[in-house]
Amino acid sequence: MAANHTVAIRNFAFSPEVLNVAPGDTVTFVNQETDGTVHMIRGDFTSPDMPPGATFTVTVSAARSYSYFCGNHPYMLGTINAGTAPPTTAAPTPTTPRPTTPGPSPTVGPTATPTVGPTTPPTATPTGPPPGGAPCQNPTVGAEQGDGTRLATFELVGGVKVFKLCMAPLDLEVSAGVVRPAYAFNGIVPGPTLKVNEGDRLRFIVQNNLPEHTAVHWHGMELPNPQDGVPDITQPHIMPGETYTYEWTVKTTGTHWYHSHMGGNQVGKGLYGALLVTPTLGDITADRHYTLTIGDGSNGFTLNGKSYPATAPLAARVGQRVHIRLVGTGPEQMHPMHLHGMSFQVVAQDGAKLGTPYAADTLTVAPGQTFDIIFQPKEVGKWLLHCHIFSHSEGPDGMIGLVTVVNVTA
Repeated sequence: MAANHTVAIRNFAFSPEVLNVAPGDTVTFVNQETDGTVHMIRGDFTSPDMPPGATFTVTVSAARSYSYFCGNHPYMLGTINAGTAPPTTAAPTPTTPRPTTPGPSPTVGPTATPTVGPTTPPTATPTGPPPGGAPCQNPTVGAEQGDGTRLATFELVGGVKVFKLCMAPLDLEVSAGVVRPAYAFNGIVPGPTLKVNEGDRLRFIVQNNLPEHTAVHWHGMELPNPQDGVPDITQPHIMPGETYTYEWTVKTTGTHWYHSHMGGNQVGKGLYGALLVTPTLGDITADRHYTLTIGDGSNGFTLNGKSYPATAPLAARVGQRVHIRLVGTGPEQMHPMHLHGMSFQVVAQDGAKLGTPYAADTLTVAPGQTFDIIFQPKEVGKWLLHCHIFSHSEGPDGMIGLVTVVNVTA
């Protein structure tokens, strides 16, 4: 007999945070907040806005682990294990399970109870093993960049820069002792930074080792339509175990990014990375160059895949010209990023240099947007760079989440 379970939403947390059920059971979420707070379930389940007293019910039919979070407060995380652990009715010890078998997000109607189960999307034509082996046989990354990101490696084959990207699950430690069931390119979040030049011919060999289908979109790039990376629109799905190849010539310059295009949940789990294109006439001049990818999905609030205090500090000296590329990976919210102790110049947006840069000390970065900022520190010290929505950057015990420091020395 199918059982019914309840997850209470109160004090900005799911209780229990981890629930073990049997396939076919139903789970009802109940918003028990008393201060008028509205929650919304996102991830493997999608609910409408839930004011206090509202409920939302799902039926889980596939035997696997389901991850979800509050779309209004992404630091609230939960997991339902269907058939992957003995069913329980009491709150178990929190764990961080990894998805085991594929299953898409349910469709939620006004009064319907969604059922989660497999679908059969179109399949991609495998390209066969590439020279030197498939991407997931030996995923590689290049040099650390001083900000928590790493460069991508490539081979030069007949004048073409060939990158190999492996998409696979990862247990991601976002801060000390806090581990999330993530997805990653080449074993890191964010994925390796693609740093290329205007006019380069690029080839990307992508292997899908995820438990679900996917694709890769090259955000902001001008390229042939079949290379754009949108499943069912410009290409078939890349199914689990398959390899797919993209190839195009770089025309668009500046700060951009790449990401999965199979639901925001995949991006929220870590399938994104920076795509930096150096113009033929030269890049933005600076003494220090850093990239910050801003994330807020099921991994929590992260800068380059980490939550403070695990975020990488950015080193600088008094008088140096510091260039930071801000990339809004989302997938949920806008973030007003604020720098303490000094203003900065906004010199580019979405990869395009501004004809008239402008000064600011707070800049709102929406999902999908990129900005380039320049500043010159005048005083030594640890200067805070953080999201000015305080629930994204502060907790009862101090700074958390979307926080790093610019460590200025003499």
